[in-house]
Amino acid sequence: MHSCFKREGISPETKYFRSRGILKFLILVFLILLMPTSLADNSDNVVRIGVFPNEPLVSFSENEDVTGPYVDIIGAIAEDEGWEVTYIRGSWEENLERLDNSDIDILVAVPHSPEMDEKYTFTSESITTAWGVAYTYAGSGIRSMQDLQGKQIAVYSSDIFYKDLNASLTNTNTSFQFVEVDSYGEVLELVNEKEADVGIVSNLYGDAFEKEYTLHKMSFVITPTDMVFALPKNSSSQMVETIDMHVEQLKENPTYIYRFSQDSQSANLNTWESPTWLKLTVGIGGGLLLLFIILSFVLKNQIETKTSELNSKNRELEIEVRERMAAEKKLKQYFKQLKHSNELKDLFTDILRHDLINPATVVKGYVEHLLEYEEDEQKTTALKVIERNNLKLIEMIENASRLAKLESVEELDFKELDIGSILEEVIQNLQPKADEKQIEIEFNPEKNYPARVNTIIEEVFSNLISNSIKYSPEGTKVKVKVSEWNNSGWKISISDEGEGISDRDKPLIFDRFERAGKTNIKGTGLGLAIVKRIMELHDGDVGVEDNPSGERGSVFWVTLNR
Repeated sequence: MHSCFKREGISPETKYFRSRGILKFLILVFLILLMPTSLADNSDNVVRIGVFPNEPLVSFSENEDVTGPYVDIIGAIAEDEGWEVTYIRGSWEENLERLDNSDIDILVAVPHSPEMDEKYTFTSESITTAWGVAYTYAGSGIRSMQDLQGKQIAVYSSDIFYKDLNASLTNTNTSFQFVEVDSYGEVLELVNEKEADVGIVSNLYGDAFEKEYTLHKMSFVITPTDMVFALPKNSSSQMVETIDMHVEQLKENPTYIYRFSQDSQSANLNTWESPTWLKLTVGIGGGLLLLFIILSFVLKNQIETKTSELNSKNRELEIEVRERMAAEKKLKQYFKQLKHSNELKDLFTDILRHDLINPATVVKGYVEHLLEYEEDEQKTTALKVIERNNLKLIEMIENASRLAKLESVEELDFKELDIGSILEEVIQNLQPKADEKQIEIEFNPEKNYPARVNTIIEEVFSNLISNSIKYSPEGTKVKVKVSEWNNSGWKISISDEGEGISDRDKPLIFDRFERAGKTNIKGTGLGLAIVKRIMELHDGDVGVEDNPSGERGSVFWVTLNR
């Protein structure tokens, strides 16, 4: 049973709304007390965000827009928190000065370092880790930090990795020259054009843009560091905790990152009226269809007389169609499997180039650092074993990645180059290795040797001459010769005085992972397979034969069309 009554005095509705008003007032007072200092002093609720060029994390477009993952993230946080964001553009140094003077509230995509903890407040949740990487051009002969002697290093003038590299190399005996430019893009352009020997960029920029250049990523890293948000030293901890809370949510829920990158678009449904010509076409078609139906009834008797004759032919056609459909279905399945295999191959190549090489390069960097300061002989010996095997792993990953990339290429762009000049440059780059074994490299060009080739041909000559040096005894000679071939090309021969290759192994050495039984010399067994693939793309040939000038040694040769 329901009861109903009316009480004199204040009604329940009035009590309810009064209690709600008091509750709202208390919540407002509570929020004001918890409001960050930088916001409480600003009645407009404006948060000043400092940004500097740090591609691909932060980018400036031509129309002065600020874009990038870190900009999107802080924008999403501002939207959730009700902040009004003002972006203040500038260089790295200008924004640090603004942080010092509290002229900005937040600086995005900042590399965290212990030294900067004394001056600024950092968020604790990192979205990604960045480090400096080095790129050089093919055939430069630069493989490690020790090879930087006398080289030009292109750097972005405001890059933190440049400053750390400069500080670490200052304490060594290495002589080098830095070439400062205004962006990572200019760094890679200088190296690509061989106007600098090495370029230093962040790994994130390198991974995003390295496909636009024909460069080789070197196997050492510079200062791995977390990329976080920085605030002035006197900032409220509430703002730091707010940013960390949102970043933690982002990392726990991958779909969260896409929410702020999608534009809400309303669907516009437009009515469409068929044109006159279409109506006319449909009308004529309908008339013809009607005429066809009438003629069908008229000719029905005549058609039935032919039915028995056509049935047999139809059955034959049906059998043929079924067979063709079955064959087509199998072809489609095979194509789908082939496409899937290619996708897996591309995925594996990307894993080799990024997910496997990065940890190996980090290990190499730390081992080199430990070797520099370790004095215990037993520990030094163990570290050298780790370094030697890690270098072998890096070389194998790089060669496998390079071979997979070459196998996916169908054709190359060619231009006319002088083969003699390319050989002289390769020999110059490999001369230090030859000097270590007191090996003389003999090459006496008699004229220019023009040929239409791709610049990747330099890798063929570098590989073959490097192998001759590697497998030759100390104090011997390696000869390089260019001669006429079939009146339409050149034959380039590299002869050495090593142990030679048996007739049984000669057909195998250009296959993957075949090394002709040379177990006492390091290598991956992929170098000659790469040489063979490059020569196939040039419509050329490669081979090996015994050295006719002596009892020992081999002659490797390649042929090129002019």
